[in-house]
Amino acid sequence: MNIILKSAIDLLKDGCMITGGHYRILYDTDNFNKPCLNPGTIKSFSFAVTLYKIAETKGLKVGIGLLINDIGSSFCYGGGSSIKNKFSRKNYDLPEEYLELLASEGIKKDSVWIYWEKQIRNKGKKIFLKMIKAKNNSIEKRINGYFVDDIGGYGKIILTRRSDKDKYGIPACPLIMASLNIVQEKYYSSNINFYYIGDNNSKNIPNHFIIEKGRRVSEIFGSHIKVNNIYFNNIDN
Repeated sequence: MNIILKSAIDLLKDGCMITGGHYRILYDTDNFNKPCLNPGTIKSFSFAVTLYKIAETKGLKVGIGLLINDIGSSFCYGGGSSIKNKFSRKNYDLPEEYLELLASEGIKKDSVWIYWEKQIRNKGKKIFLKMIKAKNNSIEKRINGYFVDDIGGYGKIILTRRSDKDKYGIPACPLIMASLNIVQEKYYSSNINFYYIGDNNSKNIPNHFIIEKGRRVSEIFGSHIKVNNIYFNNIDN
């Protein structure tokens, strides 16, 4: 068995959300509304599908999910986009490659819980404002945005980036990823997330440390979900 799957099986338990296959929806002229896929993103979804099936055979109650960046050239990954896209989440079809993986294991496509990044971002902003209202002492306003102090860890972690249109700023990636964990915690006690971080996947994940910073932010904000992020950069192992 694949070494990555072996490590993930040890983390399986009831109440676990399993995710993989994260990608961005492109909004440029030549690729409008096209998923930004590569062999690594497809492999990460295959890991999630296989692990979900293994959990089922063990009689575990788990979920399978997918984070989709529907913001485009997102604030999370590169400063934001001025494109007014016409993308609709209604009746959205997963990429054919993902549907084939699900079908190969007899998993209905409706079983996949889609986490839309725009919705997760908005939820993160609400969580952040709630912390501000509660006068959380670990949050600090600086010239380029708001930060939370991760003492003994990552140090100052950015939560929002400065904006002339919003005095509280625009959610940065660590806040968005923290929000994803907190949203999942409503129904699950742990998660296992497969992320492909190869050089050819920089449009989807330019820096995996922002994901880990998101894990820390969710912990600092009081979340108790057990976050297990599994990274790989070689699809042949």
